[in-house]
Amino acid sequence: MITANPHTAIPAPPNPGWHRLRQFNYYRGTLALFLLVVYLNDWVEMLVPASDFQPLLFSIAALFYLSSFVVFIAFIHRQKPGLKTQAIVLTCIDIAAITLLMHAFGGVKSGLGMLLIINISMTSLFMPRQLTLLFAAVATLAILGSQIYSQLVIPEFQPSYVPSGILGLVIFGFAFITSNFSRRLRDTEQLADNQGRELETATQLNEHIIRSMRTGILVLSPEGNILMSNNAADSILGHAQLSPATPLKTISPALHERFTDWQTSQEYLQLPIEQSHGLPDIQPGFSAIEKDRGTQGQTLVFLEDASQLNQRFQQVKLASLGRLTASIAHEIRNPLAAIQHASQLLEESTAEPGNLKLARIIITHTQRLNGVVNNVLQLSRKPAHKPEIINLKSWLDQFKREFCPSHGMNAQQIEIKVMPESIAILFDPDQLYQIFWNLCANAVNHSGLDSSQLSIKLHASIAEQTQQPVIDIIDNGQGIAEDIEAHIFEPFYTTSGEGTGLGLYIIKEMAENNRAKIKHIARPDNGSCFRIYFLPTRGPAIQEQKQQIMENPH
Repeated sequence: MITANPHTAIPAPPNPGWHRLRQFNYYRGTLALFLLVVYLNDWVEMLVPASDFQPLLFSIAALFYLSSFVVFIAFIHRQKPGLKTQAIVLTCIDIAAITLLMHAFGGVKSGLGMLLIINISMTSLFMPRQLTLLFAAVATLAILGSQIYSQLVIPEFQPSYVPSGILGLVIFGFAFITSNFSRRLRDTEQLADNQGRELETATQLNEHIIRSMRTGILVLSPEGNILMSNNAADSILGHAQLSPATPLKTISPALHERFTDWQTSQEYLQLPIEQSHGLPDIQPGFSAIEKDRGTQGQTLVFLEDASQLNQRFQQVKLASLGRLTASIAHEIRNPLAAIQHASQLLEESTAEPGNLKLARIIITHTQRLNGVVNNVLQLSRKPAHKPEIINLKSWLDQFKREFCPSHGMNAQQIEIKVMPESIAILFDPDQLYQIFWNLCANAVNHSGLDSSQLSIKLHASIAEQTQQPVIDIIDNGQGIAEDIEAHIFEPFYTTSGEGTGLGLYIIKEMAENNRAKIKHIARPDNGSCFRIYFLPTRGPAIQEQKQQIMENPH
């Protein structure tokens, strides 16, 4: 599941200098332990004449060196004080400790001064060239100072100024070379860090774009297992969250079969896949991500809500009709208004029953014709909606109180059942009101029953599999014949000589405009059942999608 959050700050990459300083400190500790082992096993006499060795000074310097290693383990782990400060202190300690060890071993001729080359060179990894050369100068002065001190204190000491000077020059040379190398290394690391941060930013941005897309995205393995999905795919397939490595066959057998056909021939049916449980029909598309030496690689699957695609196509087909209707609406409405006004005057001015009946017929049909014009005009434009969180139980109770008196029904004829009563939906209240009013009015007008014998049930619940709020509008009328059931939501389809065939089509448009779906459910006995599936209410992906709808309802 894609879960990257684009608003989360990208953490700074770890400073590689701390790792190098830690490794260098381990080297210092190993060197100090080695020197102590040499001293404790009396191997010193094998390296230098006994007359030149100063055991007390050597042991003190070696223990001091080892103690600094232990102390700086904690400092480096805490990364306090800063990297540069710790590097400076370590270098000062190294110069002092190695100079003392070299002095205890008999001076430059012992060869321990060569260790300063390594330590000063390592300094260049943490500090600029000026400081590195400064420490090279300090190390050279420490070596020369040791020679001068030995010459003054030890009468038989033979100074070695030339080797000391050569050693100083070597330290300077290595410090200069390594400082140039270290500068290039730091520049390369900085460039790599910047590129890494840019790549991480681009990755998070891509993940956010994919996660927020209205098109469902699935990444499938060659075996048909789901490797990745975005929020839209979770919602379209009716799952709050698709777990990685879930077989697609267990989620949607029809989609898996379409995927298998595409793997075999790179061709597949273009027809939408119908889903159950009120989930939208899906229009899949497949694209190969990678192939390796003839083997089938991963596959990118695009899932489009087929109902929304059909809605767009329908809008295009009806756009020309809408433009034509809009152009002549004014010309139609003006005569209609004049006819209606004249018929009202005729109704008021005549008392003859025949003329009065004719006037009322004219009024009725002008009102009907005006309604037809209004309905046709709605086909060319998508109704704007402002979704709100609606508590279904309280809303249905209010709807019942308004609907019953206007249609001559008592409260007992409309049964409301909401389980659980806390069900809430995201919907435009005005459009929801119009949908329920039209469906219930259809039940009254087309049931074939007297209004006193009609009963309407409004039953709401949560679908167990998809966690969708579902409501059934059920009446006990004569029902809908099986042969016309598939056409009832088509525009202009009607079996009545008085209807326009736009009522249920507009209801369907309003439902899909609010991310809902309406279906007619066949009943074994008499009566009709229209079921509305609302947007699912649970799961992090659904909550985020709801937030997006609230922020941008269009």
